[in-house]
Amino acid sequence: MNIIIKTPNFIGDTIMMMSALELVKMEYPNAKITIVCKEYSKDLFRSKNINKIIIDNCKGKNRFRKTLNLVAEIKKENYDLGILFHNTFLDALIFKLSNINKIIGYDKENRKILLDFHLKIDRTRHYVNHYANLVNKYFDNKYELLPEIKLDFKNTNLLKKEKKYLIAFVLGGDNKDTRKYPKKLSFELMSLIDSDKIDVVLLGDKDDCFNNSLYENELNKLNKNCINLSGKTSISEFIDVIAKVDLLVTIDSSAMHIAAAVGSEFIVLVGKGSSALDTVYPKVEFGHKIFEAKNFIKDEDLIYQIKAKTINDKINMIINKKANN
Repeated sequence: MNIIIKTPNFIGDTIMMMSALELVKMEYPNAKITIVCKEYSKDLFRSKNINKIIIDNCKGKNRFRKTLNLVAEIKKENYDLGILFHNTFLDALIFKLSNINKIIGYDKENRKILLDFHLKIDRTRHYVNHYANLVNKYFDNKYELLPEIKLDFKNTNLLKKEKKYLIAFVLGGDNKDTRKYPKKLSFELMSLIDSDKIDVVLLGDKDDCFNNSLYENELNKLNKNCINLSGKTSISEFIDVIAKVDLLVTIDSSAMHIAAAVGSEFIVLVGKGSSALDTVYPKVEFGHKIFEAKNFIKDEDLIYQIKAKTINDKINMIINKKANN
């Protein structure tokens, strides 16, 4: 079998797709697998026994030409099966024009005519089950259990493990809108951190750099140790850092899914996310949720109700438990 898989566009969604990928490997243990993904997602597949990765850059300028180039790249091989975990009409059209023998995917954007096997989308289903359900239905419901989601990681020199606990924070830049933890409360949280026990690691992408630089300056003023890695890591380095820290405090983000996939304990601060939390929250036992919205109506008020003291108390509870184990 020669199989090609189009991943979701976002890192968190792609991680949640990994159970489905493992089902495909279980069904076709000798298959050659090609992944089509965004550039920033390719590091998720290191050591996943993937034969080939094709980068989907069909956005921005010259989109039509880029799309034709992607079709030409896929057509270089004869694929027996194409699996679409991204639900656009264009994805299905690209696979169809690439002469893939059989294409499976969800019926979205009226693309059923392009699919050889299709299912309706159930938005109440957890994302992990959403992706796994597609392939399991194609396999005649052969499998009962979800394979565990794991990401490979390596030791990193970006962090030095001292006697203190390494606590990483992904609090979000202004582009995260109602998901970001407010600056005012973030400053308060930084002031509460027990620097005798904790070294702070600030993480994020380039859009988080401005806010994290403010938090770094605040920590420096308070003579508290801080390592600011926001905008300075590749995705593989980001994974390696999250794997090394003792605890991650994050908004609803890809970092939450990475922590779950590398076995790092995490706290997620719940505001208004891009999806309902119960459909994306990792299926692990070592995660913690803080949600304090109560009766508030406005989206921006949801995460604002999570007090800095509540987060700090939760951090201290977790590290005290670690110290006693």
